[in-house]
Amino acid sequence: MSVQGVNSINSAIASPVKNVNNPDRKINFKEILFDALNNVNTLEQESAKMTEDFIAGRTDNIHSVLIAAEKASISLQFIMEVRNKVMEAYQEIMRMQI
Repeated sequence: MSVQGVNSINSAIASPVKNVNNPDRKINFKEILFDALNNVNTLEQESAKMTEDFIAGRTDNIHSVLIAAEKASISLQFIMEVRNKVMEAYQEIMRMQI
């Protein structure tokens, strides 16, 4: 039995990341961070609305309310970890001697 190499993996690793929606547009960290913050805000607002609807009796699906709350919580934890890593990197740069 002949074993062939995995050359296709090397070409996939070497190719740059492309924006699927608009291939000519460059993706930068600032845009990714702002999109993540907007996503966290949207999830928090949706969770709050679903919780209010549940408390007011407009819905009785506690399962979807809890899932929305957990999604919002996880996304907030993620963005906080990103913030912590950025702050650590900034502090490390500030400690460098020139």
